[in-house]
Amino acid sequence: MVDKMLNSKGGWIRVVEAFFAILLIGAVIILAINSNAGNSEDIASKVYENELSILRAVQLNESLRASILNLNDNNLPLDLNDSLFPQDVRAKIEEKIPTYLMCGARICKINYECVPDYSSSSNIYTSQVTIFANLQINNPRKLAISCGLK
Repeated sequence: MVDKMLNSKGGWIRVVEAFFAILLIGAVIILAINSNAGNSEDIASKVYENELSILRAVQLNESLRASILNLNDNNLPLDLNDSLFPQDVRAKIEEKIPTYLMCGARICKINYECVPDYSSSSNIYTSQVTIFANLQINNPRKLAISCGLK
């Protein structure tokens, strides 16, 4: 009878040990998943911050705004590598792109979808701003930028 009690207690101890082992493994997996999710959110916020910085630099510069507003409607949309894309705007965008990003840009009419043609194996992050009228021209445009990690 004593042998049965000892064997019984040993069985329960093994069950409890197995239960705690499963809990420990589960906790490690959950922590690993959460740490990876946090990294991708950090990367996304950093990319969006850089995109917004580039777009604001163009949007707030009067001469760059004029270059965009003076574009002929028949030539739109224009991608960053098109020959008719304003050179001063292209230079500003390329100057501000961080080395760890590959970006494309597009200028479109205000009432059209404006997503730059950009292909990458990584995640693509897209932002856009509207360039409204200045004192001489009332011809609103959208400027969009899409970036991915190199």
